[in-house]
Amino acid sequence: MTGPPLYRKIVCGYEENERGEDALVLAKRVEERDGGELNVVHVEKGSPADALQALAEKGEADLIVLGSTHHAAFGSVAPGSVAEHLLKGARCRLMIAPKGYGSKDHSQDRLRVVEVGFDGMAESQAALDEAARLASKFGGSIRIVGVSTPVPAMGAGAAAAAQAGAEAGPDFQTRLHEAAAALPEGLRALPVLERGDPVAKLLAQAELGVDLLVLGSRGFGPVMRLLIGSTSSKVIRAAPCPVLVVPRPA
Repeated sequence: MTGPPLYRKIVCGYEENERGEDALVLAKRVEERDGGELNVVHVEKGSPADALQALAEKGEADLIVLGSTHHAAFGSVAPGSVAEHLLKGARCRLMIAPKGYGSKDHSQDRLRVVEVGFDGMAESQAALDEAARLASKFGGSIRIVGVSTPVPAMGAGAAAAAQAGAEAGPDFQTRLHEAAAALPEGLRALPVLERGDPVAKLLAQAELGVDLLVLGSRGFGPVMRLLIGSTSSKVIRAAPCPVLVVPRPA
């Protein structure tokens, strides 16, 4: 591809096991397609998360690539894993390879469809901007998935505040369509409105021919964080495709 790399400094967190191979294959694929420089890091002593975090803070990592920590039955990123720690405060982008990625043939892979989790907040807008840059460079299209979730029971004061906030701006479906319309026509952005659990809906969409899923690092806002915790951390535990997590805007 032409143009400067989107990720000049790629760091692969490597372990001598299946997930390490998954990460290495994905990192090499990014290096090959995007044109950045790959640094493979294997931490034998100390905390791998701390070592990778230090590289990011020193400006030596624009993108950190990791493999998924999984249980026997399904792919997952275990709570307390390197990825979980980095999701809490990494200042660079984090990409997770799904289980088994390293054992597949990727010679014919293309970035055809990029899925973005969208809720209208700054975190998801940063994810959408990132997805647009990737799709523009590699000739892909964008699927913007917004999930409308029932508001949990709350006190009268909190409910009134939530209602006031909802009335202060356009409804969620309108914002979703506006976000799609604001993108260049060549990206063929498709807004998809779902209702229900954000994690389940994002994963279901990812099963429909998606090559990369992009999320914001704090996704789905303060109410949803209280209700379901970190959407990003839950999605990367079971996503069928690579997941790119974009750091929270400054």
